[in-house]
Amino acid sequence: MKKLLTIFMIALMAFALIGCSSNSTSGGGNSDAGSSGSDSGSSGKPDNYSIMFATGTTTGTYYPLGAIFSDYWNKKLDYVQASSQATNGSVQNLIFIKQGEAQVALTPTGTLYEGYNGEASFDGNKVENVRILAGLYPNVNHLVARKGAGIESIADVAGKKIVPGATGSATEIETQRAMEAYDVDYEGLGKDFVGFTEATDLMRNKQTDVAMVMAGVPTSAVTEMLSTANGMLLPYTPEAVDYLKEKYPWTMEYTIEANSYENQPEDVLSVAQNNFLVGSADMPDEVAYDLVKTLWEGLEELKGSHAVIEQFDIEKALEGTSGIPIHPGAEKYYKEKGILK
Repeated sequence: MKKLLTIFMIALMAFALIGCSSNSTSGGGNSDAGSSGSDSGSSGKPDNYSIMFATGTTTGTYYPLGAIFSDYWNKKLDYVQASSQATNGSVQNLIFIKQGEAQVALTPTGTLYEGYNGEASFDGNKVENVRILAGLYPNVNHLVARKGAGIESIADVAGKKIVPGATGSATEIETQRAMEAYDVDYEGLGKDFVGFTEATDLMRNKQTDVAMVMAGVPTSAVTEMLSTANGMLLPYTPEAVDYLKEKYPWTMEYTIEANSYENQPEDVLSVAQNNFLVGSADMPDEVAYDLVKTLWEGLEELKGSHAVIEQFDIEKALEGTSGIPIHPGAEKYYKEKGILK
């Protein structure tokens, strides 16, 4: 009897060891099964994924959009912890993507193209790890002049004082290009590199003559300048628009429709470029897919959050990408929706 009991115990222990070995092998197989083998992004949906969303100055359009998107993703995706951060704008946003300090950002086409290809302010500093998630809405140039400053057209800005945007920002670059289109010497202008709020104060106190605001329509900074600082929008001429479109192919003609702002009774001709939501190439494909899917499928719910969201259109989500790669996770979603073939 003792011998039978001993044999039974040995057999029981052997089965237990076999079971442990089987469970261990099975767990490793499930882990490997999630691999997608894509060139950018990585495999598998993480248990937790933190996102720093690089936006823009606090009075522009990027800043509230970053907060709205981050809050919405946190609500809809239980594994995502997203937070938005104010920045100096799109140039800094792409640097943050390159350095791994941001996982998601907003940027206009021109800055995105120059960053990815290492041109202009990114000379020798390519941002090759940026990927497109979605095209959202046009980023419009608003050149606002102070009434009484002797400025009736953009050509009259010569020799005046201007707030061109933060140093090295896309807004400053667009200011330089606007001056270039009118043969105005940018270096000969008096410049204050301050934010939109400070620009409004300077205009109100007659300490500056012009400010450039690059943002979606409408934007609070321009609303403030036109309603409280005696500002007026300066139109581009058709010739200047044609010049900019030819030299900088991502540039689009854009009309700021009458009454988009208080004290703006007439249409104002301007230029714009598409704004893109971008992410790091290191973002897992499944995360990119979920962020894009959640954004587009929650559009009706989001529309009351900011006026510019009314302009979002998934049919235009990949227009004007200028050869910048689309994130594989986003690509999967757009193929499902028939936007990509």
